[in-house]
Amino acid sequence: MGPQKSNSTGSTPGPGERSSHPAIELRHLRYFLAVSEELHFGRAAQRLHIAQPPLSQAIRKLEHELGVSLLRRTSRVVTQTEAGRVFAEEARNVLAAFDRALAEARKAGGVGTKLRIGCALNLAIDRLLRFLTALHEIEPALEAHVTHLAAPQQVEGLRRGDLDLGIFFYAEEYDDLEMSPLFAGEHMAVYLPRDHRLAAREVLGPADLADETLVTFPREANPALHDHLLTSFGVAGYRFSSVEEAGGVNTRDLMVAVAERSGVTFWPSVGEGGETSTIVIARKLDPPLAMPDTVVAWATIPERLPGALIASIRDLAYALRRESDSDEGLDQEAGGLGARNSGIGDRDEHGG
Repeated sequence: MGPQKSNSTGSTPGPGERSSHPAIELRHLRYFLAVSEELHFGRAAQRLHIAQPPLSQAIRKLEHELGVSLLRRTSRVVTQTEAGRVFAEEARNVLAAFDRALAEARKAGGVGTKLRIGCALNLAIDRLLRFLTALHEIEPALEAHVTHLAAPQQVEGLRRGDLDLGIFFYAEEYDDLEMSPLFAGEHMAVYLPRDHRLAAREVLGPADLADETLVTFPREANPALHDHLLTSFGVAGYRFSSVEEAGGVNTRDLMVAVAERSGVTFWPSVGEGGETSTIVIARKLDPPLAMPDTVVAWATIPERLPGALIASIRDLAYALRRESDSDEGLDQEAGGLGARNSGIGDRDEHGG
């Protein structure tokens, strides 16, 4: 009898093709449980906040590693095999045991009640407080430690294990992070010096601003967000005579640069009566613009947070996003600055 050929096509394996050392990750267990509970790959992918093709590939890889079929698939329905039913029960036990072990280890190491959170430098403070308040309500034992960082620094912190969660403006995908929409993009206004020639106008559009210098935060601070914003400005029809970078990344740096150079900048509302209100004024935009959605992110390779906590954060993010969308709708009815220009939030809905 000749040597048995391995199945290299990724199709569902038969008996005898099982690996003696299955390469199975915890995320594969979570993916399988989502599919086995939803019995629908599309709904499971939405619940997990991932695309459907990677989910299907992960389940096929899991079946290949185990050497058994876990699911029956037809054009209409997905059902569990007997092996799938048994595996689902044991997978729940494995994940529960892992979560307990992780929680106990963190507790023994003195970090059991700490959650290290990175936050975008210019996220509105009321939004951060809404997230922290909601987090405390569902996980009262957690002690949040917030550090304000640009998105690239947050991503690196999540990958190294220096941060547990990151909160930043969505501008690109990351294979080793999961992101859940948290807040709809904030409306943007155009800011210009108080003595600017357009200061008397209440609403400004592309034709009004075509001869102006646009001031932005330095691209090197967050290349993905910088490029995303400039692209969205262009898609909306806004063009400028030149683009210059401010000396720093925070709101104050932008507004000072606008006043010094007689330029303009697009930015979310900084409120009336702030320290920069004496040097710049805000005007509405038509067509409107908005920042990208704010997301909350955590590392998935490797997984560091307990699954129960991740599930709670997903639910919390979903609730805050729905609340944010409702607030935006009311603002638009009242003549707010503009519609949302979202990224991740438009295609990731909770469980549906």
